[in-house]
Amino acid sequence: MFACVVFVAVGGRSLFFGRAGEQITCLIRGDVFRAMMRQDAAFFDCRENGTGALTARLATEAGDVNIVIGEALPSFIAGVASLIAGVAISFSHDWRLTLVILATLPCLILAFFLEGRSVYAATKAIKNAYAKASQEAAETVANIRTVATLTREHSFIAQFRANSQGPYRSALRNHFIASVGYGFAQSAMFLVYCLAFFVGSRFILKGYLDTEIMFNVMYAIIFSAIALGTMAQQSSAVTKALISAEALMETLQSVPVIDAHSTAGLVRSDVRGDLALDGVRFAYPSRPRASILRGVTMDVTPGQTVALVGPSGSGKSTVLALVQRLYDAPAGEVSVDSTPVVDWNVASLRSNLALVGQEPVLFDYSIAENIAYARPDATQPEIEAVARQANIHHFIAELPDGYATRIGQTGGRLSGGQKQRIAIARALIRNPRILLLDEATSALDSQSETTVQQALDVAAHGRTTITVAHRLSTIQNSDLILVFHNGRIVEQGTHDQLLALKGLYSLLVAQQSLEITH
Repeated sequence: MFACVVFVAVGGRSLFFGRAGEQITCLIRGDVFRAMMRQDAAFFDCRENGTGALTARLATEAGDVNIVIGEALPSFIAGVASLIAGVAISFSHDWRLTLVILATLPCLILAFFLEGRSVYAATKAIKNAYAKASQEAAETVANIRTVATLTREHSFIAQFRANSQGPYRSALRNHFIASVGYGFAQSAMFLVYCLAFFVGSRFILKGYLDTEIMFNVMYAIIFSAIALGTMAQQSSAVTKALISAEALMETLQSVPVIDAHSTAGLVRSDVRGDLALDGVRFAYPSRPRASILRGVTMDVTPGQTVALVGPSGSGKSTVLALVQRLYDAPAGEVSVDSTPVVDWNVASLRSNLALVGQEPVLFDYSIAENIAYARPDATQPEIEAVARQANIHHFIAELPDGYATRIGQTGGRLSGGQKQRIAIARALIRNPRILLLDEATSALDSQSETTVQQALDVAAHGRTTITVAHRLSTIQNSDLILVFHNGRIVEQGTHDQLLALKGLYSLLVAQQSLEITH
């Protein structure tokens, strides 16, 4: 009968806490991922918030909390209940002997506290070190083709091992401390037994209690000591969970300045598409001393095509980032439709923009899903219509699975030009009023560049278009060309006007050996 009761009680306890742990961990992972997606670009610029570190936070740190809820917590509850029951039983038999034994409790608690504090600090350092190693490993795996081409596999393996040595040594020290603490806890129980026997024998000689009472108290104390030892075994898991919970709570409580989930701000769907920067100065938060923009002022009217050109690092792509409000300019003002972008609802602002970058980011979904990623409610006819505009429909139609074809991780099964045209179709599916093109053809060969440029020309029709380009042959027909140098606009005008100035733009044209026709 007792065995059946134990089976039901222990089994039920494990099932209840196990299910609770999994459910809570699932909710934590979902909330933490949502909090990550809420952060602004400055958050992800920090090295400690790299892909590897954030992935580890979702996988391992939430798992640490699960272990405590599913395993350590029920053991602690059972241990505390057993400890209280044992002390109560021993008090009921003889309070004097019980008080003598309990007098050792502050020493045990102090020892556990000192051990826990030491283990906590060591465990936190270990987790931070492993997060750094995981980040570097994630970067290596993400760029494995480059690593393989350079035949640097062994170098990265050696680097990873070297990065793992620090946390490895810290872990050994941590285990040593935990082992000493656990050994002390176990030995302390026997010291308590000796004290109980010694004091109990003296009490018996003085007639305070008899042998039976002494052994009853001893058995109750042993029962409590076993419970205390069981709780001590879980201290390491609890320490890891506390550190993990601290990191998770830090992410959950982080409220970005640019909150994409906020409902505050101006919401509009009838955007005209005029754009202005007025005296904008900017430096990236991760590099506050390196000024990127130094008082940039520019005006773009609706439907106008404006090209930003100039040497690398002169601030052209930064302008696009500020228009999307990935960052806020500390000085000056960026506005869309005469409204500062800081007054816009972030989601509403970005829904009226579309970006096509140098390296299109595609996902391991079907072609149709990648195109519709910018507008999940898009119908198949709408997807095919923008694919035609992007000059990619015929290629897709010739594939065995057509629009249902999966393109592999980062679109690895497609050529550069094909990926770029799918990215253009994805930009067009949301019918943006402002189209941002950041070196959209610079990574392509001449034939692919011509095809993609034709698609971009179609995409830009009737929209405000800001183009960042190094290949000046692609922007000669722009309505306005702004020439950047050291974070400032040093020249502006049409292609012919700038050539007549014989300034920086003319020098860039000459360097690229453009065939100039008048």
